[in-house]
Amino acid sequence: MNKKNKKILADKAKILSENWHIPLSRDRHTLKQGLSQMNPFSLVQNDIPLIIKLVENPKYDIGLFAGYVDLFTHDCIHILLSRGLLLKDEAFVIGYTMGSTKKMRRWRRNLFYFCAKYLYPKDYKFTEEERFVFLMGIMAGSTCKTDLSVVNFNKFKNKQIRTIRKELEIDDELLKNCYEIEKSLFPNSKESQRLI
Repeated sequence: MNKKNKKILADKAKILSENWHIPLSRDRHTLKQGLSQMNPFSLVQNDIPLIIKLVENPKYDIGLFAGYVDLFTHDCIHILLSRGLLLKDEAFVIGYTMGSTKKMRRWRRNLFYFCAKYLYPKDYKFTEEERFVFLMGIMAGSTCKTDLSVVNFNKFKNKQIRTIRKELEIDDELLKNCYEIEKSLFPNSKESQRLI
């Protein structure tokens, strides 16, 4: 495939990924169905910048952060939390996952935010808006009785999203409240406006 065709395919995948989202109310899909919708634009480990791997990938875990997960687990959590793949979506999913571990002390939150604000590549950098969403994700995740970073999501593939949320004790009502707050605070944010 020539360079021009690769660029066209990459641009199409980017548009698909930016628009992908399973709303909170569409919880009758199975996890497998949600994952299959992501196939046209799914990332592979080589697509992820090194600094992000160092901060978020379990392969590089040196004990600085909590909630390291592989890409498959991360994608499953996106689906369960009804978050797309834009920056505030990432901030909430990462925050919720880290929060669910019950190990996110202030110094860890601040260190992660420093990395996301100053060290991440341009398209991945957090602003103050993403910081707010990240912290809200941590707080919401800390109420989840299940540490999502250690869940084997393969065994849930054929179950409906609503069933998985119940089994893992992910509070739908709390998610809805968080998303309503986010929607009201960020009226110009595509990802914040499509949550519910």
